[in-house]
Amino acid sequence: MVLRSVALCLALSASTLTACAIPAGLMDAFGENVIPEVDESANAYNQDLRWGRVRQAAAQMPADQQEQFFALFDEDQSTFHFTSVEVLSAIPRSIDGREVDVLVAWEYYSPPALVERKLRQKQVWTFLKLERRWEVAPDLGVFEAVVATRANSAPVPAAPER
Repeated sequence: MVLRSVALCLALSASTLTACAIPAGLMDAFGENVIPEVDESANAYNQDLRWGRVRQAAAQMPADQQEQFFALFDEDQSTFHFTSVEVLSAIPRSIDGREVDVLVAWEYYSPPALVERKLRQKQVWTFLKLERRWEVAPDLGVFEAVVATRANSAPVPAAPER
């Protein structure tokens, strides 16, 4: 009986001693110094925009870009109806991995035309350590160019009456 008690105490204390022997550097892999992958945040942002969840997408942007973003993707009058989005690449900009360049391919159409068009957009993602989240600074210029081109184009002539 005493032998069983000693064996049980040794088994329980072995796990405690093992945990104390783990270096602090290895514990950082499970702690707050680890930067999560950007993929999940980038996919969530791009899918939110694709499906018209403009407010949710804007929540991942800096406040100073949100007004311009809402002007482009207003839920009632949007020029863009996205049919697909794909993250093509994610390349770290810094050694510590806190900044990542993401290249995204969009497919969309602009009513009344049903011609599907494609464009590529660069997004710069930055990890905010204090908030423990990723923030995106998208290149909205590619979308603004589409809006400007459409505004400068001549209207489609009406069908002649018979």
